[in-house]
Amino acid sequence: MTTTENLAAPEAATRWGAILAVGFAQLVVAGGMSTLAVALPAIRTDFTVTEAATAWVLLSYALPMGAVAIAAGRLADRADLRAVAVFAMAALTIGSVAAALAPSFGLLLAARAFGGLLGGLLFGMTGRIIVTSAAPTQRGRAMSAIALMMTVGGMGMVGVGGFLMAAFDWRGLFWVLTVMSAIALVGLAVTVPSNGTGLPRPDRALLVDVATSGSAIAAFLLAFEYVDSDPWIALGALVSSAALGTVWVRQKTSAPTVALLRSPQVSGALLSLTLMSGVGGLLNFSLPFLLTDVQGVRPELVSTVMLTFIGGVALMTPVAGWLADRFGPGRVSLAGAGLVIVAVVPLLFVEAGTGLVDLGARIGLLGLAFGVFNSPMNAYLLNSAPPEQSGTAGAFMATTRTVGTSLGPVLAALAWGLGATAVDGYRLSAWTIAALLLLGAALQATTKPWRTPVPAAA
Repeated sequence: MTTTENLAAPEAATRWGAILAVGFAQLVVAGGMSTLAVALPAIRTDFTVTEAATAWVLLSYALPMGAVAIAAGRLADRADLRAVAVFAMAALTIGSVAAALAPSFGLLLAARAFGGLLGGLLFGMTGRIIVTSAAPTQRGRAMSAIALMMTVGGMGMVGVGGFLMAAFDWRGLFWVLTVMSAIALVGLAVTVPSNGTGLPRPDRALLVDVATSGSAIAAFLLAFEYVDSDPWIALGALVSSAALGTVWVRQKTSAPTVALLRSPQVSGALLSLTLMSGVGGLLNFSLPFLLTDVQGVRPELVSTVMLTFIGGVALMTPVAGWLADRFGPGRVSLAGAGLVIVAVVPLLFVEAGTGLVDLGARIGLLGLAFGVFNSPMNAYLLNSAPPEQSGTAGAFMATTRTVGTSLGPVLAALAWGLGATAVDGYRLSAWTIAALLLLGAALQATTKPWRTPVPAAA
């Protein structure tokens, strides 16, 4: 299959309203996961459940969201984008209200699963909305606008979550998410283009797709949750994922998607994005444990130091979007992958006595480099797919990011356990993540992005 970077979107002006609306909506959907982490202790106390049980407040939202992504992406390639996007946000709004009012822990989990399953449709629609709303010459900037909103907004939502917990309780978080979901719903209804066909009817092919590909993804993600605590459950989940994935691949309706994944450019980009997303292992496991267990840093200072990565990403994301439109997203993302490899090197040689300012500067440098890679890589992946499969490509893009961010901490934790001391454990985990990033950069190079043409200037 032949692919180029100059595919797809109409030459009409970019619908910036739709781009900003879908960025805010993605922020709300992602915020349903990140902001709830601070509420788990209070939920445990209110419902008298164990710490392990509270993890399902997050899992009951994340697993259905991951399960529906691929089917939603395929649906986006033939559905009314506005109708499905509005439906997804309406479901998320209802799910947030139900969670805020939940009288029992079981009903709270049910409300979360409902919001994750139907609200997660939006993640599968986003790639198609970007392709249909952004002119090819501005797609890099469109992607960077969404990434910037999620980066800065996500950072703000985590901070606001703590204040809301202090002022109200965990139910207040869900009421805030309800209001934000309603705002996002209105924005999508006003700005996202529609073909007038309305909501599609769920047919047998769609239901089979969700049951097979969705269950395979959910089982794969669940395996990461149990790899440390119960390896047998993790192994069973992986076996189930492989079996369900095999069934999905053999469905006749999966043939176009399988053909897309066999494209060297698409498969290489997806694998690269998966491995590069493993940087989360360093940020969410290795460095926080080093600061806490080795240096004895207080939790609030750990958060402050780690925010330098977010600051670096936020600073470089708009620049990366402009560079992607000027030189091509494939070239810029490849350069960004190389910069990530360079930037991770100083973090491999952190000592027990490394100062917080020094460490923050090294983490911030990694954030700057990752900001060059991230949004151009997403734009490159969307451009690598035929226009009629942009929704499917966008869904795989979201799924591979989720897998990568789950894989990184697991590998980091396993490597840490092999160290004789905490410092040795950090170094082993950091080198493991560095090897993962190096492989991701190499896979990005196999797609040969320098051979793809740059979109002509508008």
